[in-house]
Amino acid sequence: MIKGLSTYRKFIYEDDALELMEILKQNHITYELVNNSSQLDSNFGGDINTKQFELKIHKEDFEQAEKIEEKLVQNEIENVDKSYHLFEYSDEELIEIVMKKEEWSKFDYLLAQKILKERGKEINPELLKVINKQRIESLSTQEESPTWLIIIGYSSAILAGFLGILIGGYLMYYKKALPNGDRIYGFTKKDRSHGQNILIISGIAFFIWIGYRIFSY
Repeated sequence: MIKGLSTYRKFIYEDDALELMEILKQNHITYELVNNSSQLDSNFGGDINTKQFELKIHKEDFEQAEKIEEKLVQNEIENVDKSYHLFEYSDEELIEIVMKKEEWSKFDYLLAQKILKERGKEINPELLKVINKQRIESLSTQEESPTWLIIIGYSSAILAGFLGILIGGYLMYYKKALPNGDRIYGFTKKDRSHGQNILIISGIAFFIWIGYRIFSY
């Protein structure tokens, strides 16, 4: 694993990343494709159960990679068939694509802007910067973990169950990647404290259980 890389793009399937990986290779940009799927995240609501592969590059290469991608898809956008599904989208739906560009391909993101421009709803570059900044701020908001998850975590911890360790670790260490390459804790400080408590209780209960088993023989 290459150190110092940040998540640049996420993919559902590995093959979806191959073309972009080749482009990065041709432009001498260091990259790594990581299968970041996790059964734990799947069970507890993590978003990577729907986008399992993360293509990582150095954070300082993000801007260069963006420009390379845009240049490559520009010709495709100019010659796209009018039957392409985005042409049937409403202005509101196209604006949502622009506002949530990390959820869409570079092709769809740029095409949405082109269609809006043709409809007289052009989004100028300065407004795009504001939209991107606000999106980062929105995604940076930490989530509150489900109450049931904390309850199950404590219950499992008291019973010295392995599930308590998993839940405690999940609450403490789960992080989410932002479109700008930063990674932040997914849960609030309060929930991470619950995770720490669950881990501690799980550890104590486990050793008590081990001691009981030893002395009972």
